[in-house]
Amino acid sequence: MSSPNQYFVLIVPACAALLGVAMIYCWSRLRDHRYLLWIASGYIATAIPMGIHSLMPNEQLARWTLPLSSMYLLGVWTMANGVALRFGGRAHAAWAWPIMLITLGLLLYFSRVDDDLWLRLQILNSGLALLVALPAKSILYGRTPTLPLKTLLRASYLTVLLYAFMRVAILATVIPKEVQPELTRSGFWLLMLATNMLISIWLALAILTSTAMSIVQSLDHERSRDPLTRLLNRRAFFEQVQKRLDLYGHSGWAVLTCDLDHFKLVNDTWGHAAGDRALKEFGALLARTVRQDDLAARFGGEEFVLLIRSASLHTALLVAERLRSSVMNLHIPATAHTLTASFGVVQLSGNGDINQAIEQADRLLYEAKHAGRNRVVWKAS
Repeated sequence: MSSPNQYFVLIVPACAALLGVAMIYCWSRLRDHRYLLWIASGYIATAIPMGIHSLMPNEQLARWTLPLSSMYLLGVWTMANGVALRFGGRAHAAWAWPIMLITLGLLLYFSRVDDDLWLRLQILNSGLALLVALPAKSILYGRTPTLPLKTLLRASYLTVLLYAFMRVAILATVIPKEVQPELTRSGFWLLMLATNMLISIWLALAILTSTAMSIVQSLDHERSRDPLTRLLNRRAFFEQVQKRLDLYGHSGWAVLTCDLDHFKLVNDTWGHAAGDRALKEFGALLARTVRQDDLAARFGGEEFVLLIRSASLHTALLVAERLRSSVMNLHIPATAHTLTASFGVVQLSGNGDINQAIEQADRLLYEAKHAGRNRVVWKAS
C-alpha cells in the first residue's frame, strides 16, 4: 500500500475515535444524556477494527476475523441503541444477540473451515445492516417527546440505514468477486472509508447539535418555571398569554385567580415544609386540570392565575368549582388541616386586556375572601 493511502485509511478511524471521545466528554459534563455514552462507545468500538482491518495484510484477515468482526458488530449495535435511546426507544438486545451470534458463527466457518473472503464480507455487512435496522420502528414511527432537530436526526439515521444495505448490495453486485480479495487495497475501499467518515461526521454533528439545543430548551424551561410548583412563573405566563391571544384572538378565554385560604396558618402551625407541600399539591392539581391550550402560573406566595379556553362564563365556573372541590381532598402529610381555596373568575371579552382581566379577577378573589373564603366569585368582563 502506498504511503498516502496508508495515511488516508488511518484518518477515517481516527476521526471516528475522536468523535467518540468528544461525545464521552460531553456525557461526562452532562451525565443525564446517557445516549451519548452509547453512541460514543459505538464510534470507538468500530474505529479500532476499521483501522486494523485497513492496514492488515489480506493473508491475515481470516485469522483475525472473529475478534475484529465482534468489535464491528458490538460497536454498530451500541451506536444504534444510543440513537434509539435519543428517541426514547431501544435497539432490543433480544434480537441483537441472535444476529451477532449467527453472523459470528458463519464468519467462523468461512474463515477457519472454508476460507472465503467474499462470503465473509457479505455476511459481516449483512449482520451490520440488520443491527442498524433494529431501532428503525421506534426512531421513524414512534411517538417522541419534544425533540430538537427531530427531523434531521431521523434523516441522519435513515441515511445510515440505507447506506448499510446499499453497501451489502454493492459488494454483492458491483464489485467483482475476483477483485474482493484485494478489496482493502482498492479504490473502492478508500471510497467506502470516505463515505463512512462523511456519514459518521454528519450523524455525530446531528446528535451533538440536538443535544446542545435540548440543553438550551431545558434551561429556557427552567427559567420559565416556578421552582417549587413547576408551574409557569409570572414572566413566562405573560409571554405565553400573548402567544395564545395572538394565535386564537381575545375571545373564548377566561381568567381565574385563586388563593389558598388561611395559608399563613399552615406555615405558622406546621412549619414551612408543610406549607411548601401544600403549594406543591395545589400546583400539581392545577397542572392536572389545565388542558393543552390552557395556562397555569404561580404569581407568588399562595396566589395562582389560570388562563383557560372557555366559550362561556358558565364553562369557566364549572372549572373553578371543580378545582374548589378538589382542593379540599388534597392530603398534606403531618397536618390535620383541610385546604380550601378562593377563586375570582372573569370572562375575557373580545377586546379585553389581560392585565385588566387579572386585576378584576383579583378583586373578585378578595370579595370571595371577605365573604367567608372557599368560594367562587365571578363577573363577565
